[in-house]
Amino acid sequence: MSSAAIEVLQARAEANGAQGWVFPSTGKTGHLVEPKKGWARLLERAGIEDLRIHDLRRTLASFQIDAGVSLAVIGKGLGHHSQQTTAVYARLAQDPVSDAWQKGTDAILVAAGVKPTAAVVSLKKGRKHA
Repeated sequence: MSSAAIEVLQARAEANGAQGWVFPSTGKTGHLVEPKKGWARLLERAGIEDLRIHDLRRTLASFQIDAGVSLAVIGKGLGHHSQQTTAVYARLAQDPVSDAWQKGTDAILVAAGVKPTAAVVSLKKGRKHA
């Protein structure tokens, strides 16, 4: 589990400590069993339509691909038994060959002093945004 997920779960456990559950519920079990109703409320409050919980897994895997994480590692994290199952996420990523050429070219241009390493933007002090 990522450190961000652990922090969220620990905070929820502390807030709900007396009840003994990280995700308490008013149902028979005293804890969340099926998140469908809560998920629907969350989407409604956020003004989001047509987003499934499974889409969050897909999004994470796609970002991992873009970050250069191997399909084998992503598949293991997702619990896939076949690398073919995980390979579907690779097709969602940007063209890795084109990306590699761009990174190499950028590195050469930075080393040659032709391209700056980062764009520097000056900020005006004291300006308030609405």
